[in-house]
Amino acid sequence: MGEKGLTGGLVDFARRQPAVVVIVIVLVGLYLSKASSGASTRAVLVPGVDFPAPSLLTRNRTTYAVGVDPRTPDTISLLSSRDRRSWTVQPDALKAPPRWADLGGGLGPAAIGAFDGSYVLYYTTTWRELGLRCISAATSEHLDEPFVDTSFSPLVCQADDGGSTDPSPFVDDAGRAYLTWSSPGRSGGAGPTLWAQRLRSDGLVLTGEPAVLLRPSLPWQEKRVASPSMIVEGGRDHLVYSAAPELNGRQVVASASCTGPLGPCHPAPKPMLTGGKVGFGPGGAHAFTDSRHRWWLGLHTWDSPPAGAYLPTGRFVVVPLRVGDDELSVRVKSLTQGRVRPPEQHDSLPRDHETGDHETDRHETRDHETDRHEARDQEADRHETRDRGDHAREQNTTDSGDHAGPGTAAGG
Repeated sequence: MGEKGLTGGLVDFARRQPAVVVIVIVLVGLYLSKASSGASTRAVLVPGVDFPAPSLLTRNRTTYAVGVDPRTPDTISLLSSRDRRSWTVQPDALKAPPRWADLGGGLGPAAIGAFDGSYVLYYTTTWRELGLRCISAATSEHLDEPFVDTSFSPLVCQADDGGSTDPSPFVDDAGRAYLTWSSPGRSGGAGPTLWAQRLRSDGLVLTGEPAVLLRPSLPWQEKRVASPSMIVEGGRDHLVYSAAPELNGRQVVASASCTGPLGPCHPAPKPMLTGGKVGFGPGGAHAFTDSRHRWWLGLHTWDSPPAGAYLPTGRFVVVPLRVGDDELSVRVKSLTQGRVRPPEQHDSLPRDHETGDHETDRHETRDHETDRHEARDQEADRHETRDRGDHAREQNTTDSGDHAGPGTAAGG
């Protein structure tokens, strides 16, 4: 069949079977989106933001980051971005803590979940009655409006386990909602523990019993686990968490495979991220997807290890995450400097029923351009590796008088 005959046949098929053509285009788009996610190696450093345990959520093609800056411990900060590089400061997320909370204790890690057309802000505060860090919940119909907490007591507070913190909601493949969190443990007790429990469809009531996801069991965890974040992808459940002490630069980000959304989870033999280009002592990682269903981690690092009287500066970093069938992995080859715009430079963010397509398409075009640059960088790396191999073989031939003898690869 000639070129014109083949082209004409494809055009005729497209006219007769438009639905099939649309399905093929959608499937190809999803495949390319996942392929670009796996290829991404560029992280983003957001300057001037210090969230020890950030949490991120993408809605209406906008990513929101929520966290508590140690410099303003009584405030839950909210940022928004269309491209994960340029961030805008939004009004404070929480209108006011509830009456049972000790206002002098400060606020802790926070996370946002979407439920039945509204949003729930889970956050840590101190329960005055027990003097323990516990988890509460506040609600809002829109992400750009303050969350209101009308509770009379904490949502989660495990007195026997030293309190509860690090809340993180997620939804499984069947659409069931869950909350994960951590407890620090008490002396003589079970020690630090990561938990999960079913949530009611509105996200405001826990149902059933809490289940243990993970406890420290490996030497490099140094008897500490915290900041759980669950990933449900392709029928598999993965857990991202922090391990080791957080204040001395030894903290790491790790992963575990889970038998279900309520665990138990089995830790990978080695940490997933220990530092490198993203900074020192990474931790507080939270997994999220962007509008193209590519996985990322929002996490905290330090600009340097503790040394003498110098106090390191905390940093907020967004890192690409590779989600495989059996494991999670992070590979960062470059770090891009982001920027933060003050509140007075707000763009008018669309509400959940609006699209904002023009602005989003502009940023997604820039995302595609970034993907092309990353693909070109990877191709250059492959050529460079191949050139080094060719050069090494030529040198080996020259040195050995054209005799190819046995050798050992570098690092092998």
